[in-house]
Amino acid sequence: MPLQERLDAFKASFESGVPPFNVPQSAIELMHRATEELRRSGRAERALGVGARVPAFALPNQDGQIISSADLFAGGPLVMSFFRGHW
Repeated sequence: MPLQERLDAFKASFESGVPPFNVPQSAIELMHRATEELRRSGRAERALGVGARVPAFALPNQDGQIISSADLFAGGPLVMSFFRGHW
């Protein structure tokens, strides 16, 4: 199954509000509003794309420890993911 089809199926399951996700409808509506605000802001078009080089950074991780891009890149190529949270 192509990735887009898998993503569409996941989204439909997630937004159905049934197990295993059990996401409240209010949270889904909030995510849709936030996504639309992001689209209207133009920020999505300015985001770095796949393969782009990121500027140097130092950010806190999930434990509050500061992590620098230099330290991460020292170990080789890097894949970044921003975890928004768990509903």
